[in-house]
Amino acid sequence: MTKFDFLSDTQKTWHYMDVDQVLAALESSIEGLSYVNARQRLRHFGANKLPRSRPISKVLIQPLINPLTYLLLGSAIYLQWNGAEGWALISVGVLHSGVGICLALWSIKTKEKVSRDRPQRRQNEPSNSVMVLRDREEMEVPSRDLVLGDVMVLREGDRPNVDLRLLETSEDLRVNQTNLGGEAICSKRPDLTFEEKTPPLECSNMIYAGTEISAGSAKGIVIATSRFTQEQAALVKEKPFSVIHSELRQLRQVWIGLLLLVTTTAIGFAWQRGITINAMTAAALIVSTYPQNLLRIATQVQLFGMRDLAKQRIWARFPSILDTIARVTTIVPIVESDVVLSFDDLSRAGIEWQGLIRASEDDSVAFSEVIGIKTHSYFDAPQEKIRQWQDSRQKSRQKPLNVVAVIGNDIEDIPLLRAADVGICDRTCRKELQDSSGIILPKEDFHYLPTAILEGRATFDRLQRTALLTATSSFTLAVLTLMDTAAGFSMPPLQIIWVGAIATPIVAFPLVLEPTHESLLTQPAHRFQTMLRPSNYLRILLAVTATITAISVVFWLKYQGQAAMFSQARSMAFVTLGFSQIFHACAIARRSIVSNLPLVFGITFIAICQIAFVQVPWFGDLMATVPLSGVEWAISILSATAVFWVQELIKTS
Repeated sequence: MTKFDFLSDTQKTWHYMDVDQVLAALESSIEGLSYVNARQRLRHFGANKLPRSRPISKVLIQPLINPLTYLLLGSAIYLQWNGAEGWALISVGVLHSGVGICLALWSIKTKEKVSRDRPQRRQNEPSNSVMVLRDREEMEVPSRDLVLGDVMVLREGDRPNVDLRLLETSEDLRVNQTNLGGEAICSKRPDLTFEEKTPPLECSNMIYAGTEISAGSAKGIVIATSRFTQEQAALVKEKPFSVIHSELRQLRQVWIGLLLLVTTTAIGFAWQRGITINAMTAAALIVSTYPQNLLRIATQVQLFGMRDLAKQRIWARFPSILDTIARVTTIVPIVESDVVLSFDDLSRAGIEWQGLIRASEDDSVAFSEVIGIKTHSYFDAPQEKIRQWQDSRQKSRQKPLNVVAVIGNDIEDIPLLRAADVGICDRTCRKELQDSSGIILPKEDFHYLPTAILEGRATFDRLQRTALLTATSSFTLAVLTLMDTAAGFSMPPLQIIWVGAIATPIVAFPLVLEPTHESLLTQPAHRFQTMLRPSNYLRILLAVTATITAISVVFWLKYQGQAAMFSQARSMAFVTLGFSQIFHACAIARRSIVSNLPLVFGITFIAICQIAFVQVPWFGDLMATVPLSGVEWAISILSATAVFWVQELIKTS
């Protein structure tokens, strides 16, 4: 038992204790700790530093602590031991792990770049030095040297990075808890106590890390540092995924369900025919159809969106804001009666304007006639109106949900910004207002909004097209495996791995690097509400059907039940399958493929590999293919364009 074991309990209900009990529990006093005692506690507990969210070392070792890594490794070793191509599974696993690590490191660097470019960054950071009482005297110490039991002196503008139980306060003390989701301006009193189950932000005898002293002064005793603060606990509990991430996770669950269904059905067909299903084929199907790194790609694309907005002096405070601004259907500015307004017409984008004016209802009606948008009185239950706009959702599934953005400019607007789906203010507003907003404009100019909405829609669109291409490839491979098993054939596992785990990601990733397309701002809002909508399922179904039909026609026209033609027929089907990914990517690209160099390089690489896999004897032995004639190549490639024409037909319908 060590000298400071009594400080190891970080879960005490400090708000439930009075001042004397807190001082006794921490073995401190109203005059603070002695310098020697503080240094001893610092050596025992370590510096008051926030943990790094994603250190590079953690990113590098992540594949090594993932149980799926060892499951894949064990399966590969077992299959290799039994004469299958287990080495291919290991190679693909290493490849995707390397790509995942690169994406994670890329995301870290992009976050740092966005953080450096954000407005008023330094004003929002806690101070590097603080005032504490040591040996009954005020002294300035580095914030990293704060320890449990320190008595800290707070003044206007201070932003502590520790949790404090208040000991003394001035009468005019006001604390801004916006960053933690609390009230913008609230008073604090040290002589109060609260029930044990009282929510933290309702305990007015506490000051938490991440808050700011808006007015007055206070003394508080440190009760939590580093990762044990309320702010860090809230970050851990906070849902880490945005709307797009959640939808991709749902799509991944559909993938897993499909794999289970296909595997079970294939085993049934194999049992009925009295044959044993190829374990290597099943393993290749799982590795090739599982959406590797799709969530990491989504994070990186959102960070790209934040970076592009920052270049235009628009700050999106969180990646999830890009999801919300893409789905906005109602924009509500809060204006004064004497303001001169200018709005962009966003009706073609399915977005309407609804104003709130700080005037009477009669004046708001007159104001509506002047500016041309429907305006309501700010003093007539504005939060209820926002809820009405949000809840007036169409019963028909084809209609979009109402997503409301509110533009505020006064401290009184904070409740409305929080009630909205996304709050918006400009850089001249007070910090309390900025802390309650999701998007901060460079100045009070509504013409910046179309830029933010367009970037949000572009982010959504890039991820949607990447997910559609990946899903189509996965479902195509699953159906082909099922058809082969039902027909008594066996699709070569290396062909499945090449198309699903290598070729498809190579042509899918460049789609997220495309520049923003201006036409997205003229498309209806319902296209950006969710990726899991019936029209997308229909697009996947039509693309899978077109690809499967083209492959089946090519195979059976060549095969026609003749065993001697089986190798040529399977090689032609493989070429059709591989080139289908190329034509599908070309069809769903927003811009000309010539303007997207990564896509050009990806298409060229895949085309060269497809030719080598068929025409080069060594690769032919590996991929179970045979050389084809010029006519057979032409037939196979022309058949692969079926998915391209289907996608073009969808665009024009």
